[in-house]
Amino acid sequence: MVQYNFIMASARVETDVQLPITPRSGDIVSLTTGVDTPHYLVQRVELFANSDIVNLHVQRFPDQLSAKLAIDGFRNTRNFL
Repeated sequence: MVQYNFIMASARVETDVQLPITPRSGDIVSLTTGVDTPHYLVQRVELFANSDIVNLHVQRFPDQLSAKLAIDGFRNTRNFL
């Protein structure tokens, strides 16, 4: 099984995270299904050769709404001028 570590500002903030698939850069990840829980924007995926460790460099948002409002791509789909 693959071990995921969340890295924020060069420090591990979450370790031994279990995810169904390996996220890619730009993906939004949450550790629970609640909208009021922290959400993370994956900025970089760091893989190690011959290892089951994957470091995900992330930016943390306090909840789903703040992540949605702050990340380009979500805002641009509303067709505002």
